[in-house]
Amino acid sequence: MWRIFSLNRFRTPDRRRMRAERKHIRERKKSRLRRERYEARRLFRKRFNEFMAHPFAKRKLTATERERLHFKKHLAHERKIERLKWWSNFRSNPWKTLFPSRKHRSSGSGYYLTYSLSKKERKAIAQQKRKQFRENLRLVFTSPDLRRKFGFAYLHSTAYFILAFIVIYIIYQAITIIMASSYDIPIVWYYYQLKFPLYTYSPLYTRIALVVIFAAGPIMSLMTAFFFLRSYFSNHHFFRRFKLFYLWGFICGANMFFGAYISGFLTRTEFIYTSEWLFMSHVFAVEEIAFTIISIAMLLIIGRIVTPLFMLSSGSVTMIKPEFRLHFILSVVVLPWLTGMGILFLITLPNYYIPLIIKTITPGLVVISALFLYNSHTFENIHKSGVIQHSYFKWSIVIIAVAILFFYRLILSYGFKFS
Repeated sequence: MWRIFSLNRFRTPDRRRMRAERKHIRERKKSRLRRERYEARRLFRKRFNEFMAHPFAKRKLTATERERLHFKKHLAHERKIERLKWWSNFRSNPWKTLFPSRKHRSSGSGYYLTYSLSKKERKAIAQQKRKQFRENLRLVFTSPDLRRKFGFAYLHSTAYFILAFIVIYIIYQAITIIMASSYDIPIVWYYYQLKFPLYTYSPLYTRIALVVIFAAGPIMSLMTAFFFLRSYFSNHHFFRRFKLFYLWGFICGANMFFGAYISGFLTRTEFIYTSEWLFMSHVFAVEEIAFTIISIAMLLIIGRIVTPLFMLSSGSVTMIKPEFRLHFILSVVVLPWLTGMGILFLITLPNYYIPLIIKTITPGLVVISALFLYNSHTFENIHKSGVIQHSYFKWSIVIIAVAILFFYRLILSYGFKFS
């Protein structure tokens, strides 16, 4: 009986060899770690002794650190030369320096200066570009492969925009509810807005309470936006598949800060209470106008930042080629925003909320920047960069977006009371 269950019967030569190889690998790993720890301790003792001998002496750099320092100095010298050249050009011709000649793509390759052409030539080139756009659009609709690529890209981008907007808006509302509850202020959570059932002159509405409650949501949204932007550059093999979602999350998170202030400035609700009670300012004060202008400028700057990121997250080199780049921006940026804006408006009916509607419109400032910058000479060869990763369309993303919209509207229809 003991011979039947003896382990020696299962110790074949192959298994013994595999066991020996694994043991050898473990020993090599332990030896390598032991050497690394010894080297780290040796370097620490050496630097400590050097510091005790000469506390104020400069630390000796390694070869890699010296090379990095030399490279930084070289870059700083080049930037200094560029600044001197710009200042020299500005003193000689300020207008041309601040407003340089516009560059447009030629029919073949490269760029030409628009202002070096006559009005008739510019008109003919514009007419040729419109004709080329119509021909490429017809090619997109007639080619099954291109039609499938642009159609799936539009559905994916629309679903990601709606998902990102709902996630950011839920975080915005949840943080506001938590802050209001910490000050014992009751609040009712509806799918379209947060309602405060207390009367206006309640003693619970202190200055610090109003500043914190209405500032917490936008600040948390902005922090979430930076988290999404950091996730966009992740190298993880799984998370980098959702680059378009992270990009829309960054846009929606920034919009819930800057766009929320624009909405509050126009409707005198929510985020505007923070600046009103913080600075004790009156309606349409100088501070509010300045912050509104800064918010508009920041959304335009964000549009400039995300334009190349949209092209890098395309998942297809064909769609971002110069002849199809405008169609890509329309199908991945402009139309998803318009579609998402319409869907988010429809789910709030019949109780539409004007500040929420404005918050769905303000991402248009980002879209405007993308429409003007997609054909910049800076991104001329972005389709040849070799960093465009192939992506696959998944109906699950669209289904999840529809399901979240449905349950968000259904669950919050009657309102959640927090007191």
